[in-house]
Amino acid sequence: MVVFTTLAENKYFYGVSALINSIINNGTYADKIVVGYRGNLPQWLPQLTNSKNGQSLTLKNGFIIDFVELEGNLHMVHEKPKWFNHLSNVLEPEADEYFFFDSDIVLVNRVSFFGEWVKQGVAICEDVNYDMSANHPIRKQWIELARNDSYKINQIPSRYYNSGFLGWTKENKQFISDWNNCSQILMQIAGDLTKIRVNDRSNVVLSANQDSLNMAVMITEKQVSTIGPEAMGFHYGFRLMLHPLGPKKPWNVNFIIAFLNGMLPRHADIEFWKNVNSNELKPFSFFYIKRKVYALKFCKIMSRFYSRKN
Repeated sequence: MVVFTTLAENKYFYGVSALINSIINNGTYADKIVVGYRGNLPQWLPQLTNSKNGQSLTLKNGFIIDFVELEGNLHMVHEKPKWFNHLSNVLEPEADEYFFFDSDIVLVNRVSFFGEWVKQGVAICEDVNYDMSANHPIRKQWIELARNDSYKINQIPSRYYNSGFLGWTKENKQFISDWNNCSQILMQIAGDLTKIRVNDRSNVVLSANQDSLNMAVMITEKQVSTIGPEAMGFHYGFRLMLHPLGPKKPWNVNFIIAFLNGMLPRHADIEFWKNVNSNELKPFSFFYIKRKVYALKFCKIMSRFYSRKN
């Protein structure tokens, strides 16, 4: 069995809809997606039924969507390693493959590739800020922290990885434990964990969840298989998914105002509005989607003639 997972609250449920629809549009591959959530589930969802772990619905193609309430009060990103451990060992212990996608991601390539990828090792993508040398001073501090906790360093990469996607197999579950352990180390010195980050990169911890993922890559005995920042659409090249950077998510952007302020529509914005509605998952009205699509097209056309001067 192949299980996808994501985490959502508030408006990020719009992202869940676009993510799931983009999965379906690119071949599905998995049997189900488990959505860890906080707060109330959106009213636009189809009718749900009670399931073993929460509430569930099955799409017409047989793809199952499970909604499982998430415990904990940290910022959602810092709950990731604990959630993956819970998913792997409690919620879906019999699954063969697991894949996590942030709920603002849309897939733009065949989903079956992820299955081919994860058979080569724990699947990870490089971050937009991907350079981090083996002798980087922050990395050397992570190594010291790991060794102080009696962990052996098994590899020292020269790249920094993004925690918005992860793929692992039943045989590679130990990596999740490694990440969870590293998370516990860095959380002690990270600052306010109700925020995504409180420091800058001059500190040993910029973001506890992502830094601990990179620390786990160094201590794990499991094989990892990495692709560059192009996999998330951060650079041109082999795009598998699109991950919009920063707080301006596609569902929050007034594209006309953004354009007048010098922000051009991103590929991630276009793909989000292309995928957010389907016959079964429809968070927005047809006319609202149409207005957004027209606004995106207008901004794309006008960008040929107008650009903001700094």
